[in-house]
Amino acid sequence: MRYRFDQFDVDTDRYELRRGGSVQPVEPLVFDLIVFFARNPNRLISRDEMVEAVWRGRAVSDATISSAVKSARRALGDSGDSQSLIRTVRGRGFTFQAHVETDAAQSARGAVPPAVHPATVGKGAPEDPKPVLVVLPIANQSAETDEYFADGLTEDIITNLARFRDLRVIGAASSFQFKGRAFDLADLCARTQAGYIVQGSVRRAAGRVRISVELIEGATGVQLWGERYDREMVDIFALQDEVTRTIAATLGVKMQDVVLQRALKKSAAELSAYDCLLRARRYTWTLSADMHAEARDLLEKAVELDALSADAHALLANVYLGEHRFEMNPRPNPIGRALVHALAATRLDPQNAYARCWLAIVHFFRGENEKFEAEAQLALSLNPNDPETLADVGHYYAFMGQFARGAELSRRAQQLNPLHPGWYHFSFARLHYNEKNYQQTIADVEKVGLPHFYWTHMLTAAAKGQLGQTEAADALAKVFDVKPNFSARIELRKWNAAPADLEHILQGLRKAGLRE
Repeated sequence: MRYRFDQFDVDTDRYELRRGGSVQPVEPLVFDLIVFFARNPNRLISRDEMVEAVWRGRAVSDATISSAVKSARRALGDSGDSQSLIRTVRGRGFTFQAHVETDAAQSARGAVPPAVHPATVGKGAPEDPKPVLVVLPIANQSAETDEYFADGLTEDIITNLARFRDLRVIGAASSFQFKGRAFDLADLCARTQAGYIVQGSVRRAAGRVRISVELIEGATGVQLWGERYDREMVDIFALQDEVTRTIAATLGVKMQDVVLQRALKKSAAELSAYDCLLRARRYTWTLSADMHAEARDLLEKAVELDALSADAHALLANVYLGEHRFEMNPRPNPIGRALVHALAATRLDPQNAYARCWLAIVHFFRGENEKFEAEAQLALSLNPNDPETLADVGHYYAFMGQFARGAELSRRAQQLNPLHPGWYHFSFARLHYNEKNYQQTIADVEKVGLPHFYWTHMLTAAAKGQLGQTEAADALAKVFDVKPNFSARIELRKWNAAPADLEHILQGLRKAGLRE
């Protein structure tokens, strides 16, 4: 169903809010609220009626309702001062003051416009290539589980998945239309425009709960991923929070792999900006010089093809910063170029956690620790379920000397992405070295891998030097093999090491045979 009013077009099938033909970013709950208002124009709507329809009768505070209404007004270009569309009737509720037309109304006048597809939205606007997921209501398969628990699982999975900017997630209002109904997979995909379906069940017995979830490719019906979560029913809300965060993070990572494999099948001439972005992401796993050069070429092409892609600008900031961090394929002024693209990414999409994360890291290498802290915290608040953001921020907290804080974020990242790259272990190596647990530091670095990165050999040399091991000199020699012009003090300062940490590492390197 589509609702049209003022300059806006609300499409519940595609789960899109458009203004003047352009798709507007909007949170799932806020979209559901706007749909509710559009269905009930020009009449008084009570608070209880709104809670029942939008929050499905769950207990919500006045502050939550006020925040949702404020966000809906902002999405519609309205405000609490003007109240041109959403008017508050003090003590009674709200009215939606608009002339709303629907597909049915226009059909009665013989004036139904053709369906608007993403490829035709706006003047020359490209089709949004991001994968679309629909999360079907979790099926309650036992009398012992309250229906609201299954519904709450569904809504929380949708909300947490919506934080991933790489995905387009169909909202709860559309998803719950399929609750308890048999459906044909092709029809479901056609109605929701979803390419992937998430479905599952919950069963409760003898004080335990089992939640099963699977990801299905809409075009083939093939199961791409499935998992079962068995938990004790102790704190139902803590359980719901923990499981839904884990499911959302796992699905987010899995979908990145699915769309990457699709992009890798295309020839160079066929690559879109989004395909270039997907291919370039492989660099963040390997951190190799060859992959860095390829990623840089791909991302420069991506921002040329789509200058409005916040994700491409953010990843290009990451890659440009690699010229400074690792001295890979260096060109002049890498930090300056990284800052330009990180700022561009956050201007294009202020709610993009990855963009905020890499703006924070640029500030880190500029020695602007307070700005790093502010942007890092904003990134974590925007998507607390993204393993890469958690690991990146944790990584740099550890380099700044906040070892326990960094390790805790990295631990959460590992839990959310068990198949994580080796560099997720780096925070633990920094923590254990600081704690003078040198043997564990060596074990951590072995898990990191990255033999082409001099930091791994430097930490190993320092730890073995502190232990008085004869192999310390060999490890130190590998540092110079990788980086012939290596200067420990310069490198530690470049990586923003706290003074005491810097001296502690230098002490170990001297014991390994370093001459400054």
